[in-house]
Amino acid sequence: MFQKQPPKNDIELWQKVFDQETAYIQARQDFLNNSPDRIGFIKKALHNPTERGTALRLMEYLKLEERQSLFDDLLELASVSQSDIELCRKAILSLPKNWLLANIEKSAEPLLQDGTDEEYRRLLELYLDIDRELVKRLAHRAVDHDDPDIREVGEDFQNYLENQHTILSAI
Repeated sequence: MFQKQPPKNDIELWQKVFDQETAYIQARQDFLNNSPDRIGFIKKALHNPTERGTALRLMEYLKLEERQSLFDDLLELASVSQSDIELCRKAILSLPKNWLLANIEKSAEPLLQDGTDEEYRRLLELYLDIDRELVKRLAHRAVDHDDPDIREVGEDFQNYLENQHTILSAI
């Protein structure tokens, strides 16, 4: 059988995508290999919504120590709804679990001090991917809060944990 030749426009569009990706890969490597203040630039970009996605996509190419140095910034971004929250969570979850467990509650404390139900909810969602005991502690704290909206978040997560346990027990 003869293969139908793709339209010229499709070939040109594909070549443009390919060329731009190749240029991006080269520019990324040049930045990562040659910028003496790459962490400073990435940190600044994390707080600029138009640059944040690019900065977050660079996380996987950073050394562990560099990612750890950006942890507080990542956690702050993961505590509020924004378009790159999943990339923030992915970057956080790329850190060793033992390190996360040893550091996350201390780093989250300033966010929770004056936090609203949103910070509690977003952090609890993140905690679900890290450790059940983290979720229990923060949900308990939320249930004891003066703010009824924060209490509701705590109750939601306590109910989720209870229902999850009931489902697993039935299996």
